[in-house]
Amino acid sequence: MGRHNKLRQYRLARGLTQEEMAKLLGYKDKSGYCHLENGKVAITIEKAKKIGDILGVSPEEIFF
Repeated sequence: MGRHNKLRQYRLARGLTQEEMAKLLGYKDKSGYCHLENGKVAITIEKAKKIGDILGVSPEEIFF
């Protein structure tokens, strides 16, 4: 399973929309997060930590 599929699954399991994730991560609109989830933009370690904190998973689960 690709990383973007994992992000989507984790997000949906927490009942969050892309818009909500974007706001929690400090993006102005959902497109910033959407690019991460769709694999168009690489996820940094720092961003993976923030996403992991929000979704209740470790950064390793996001990357591997």
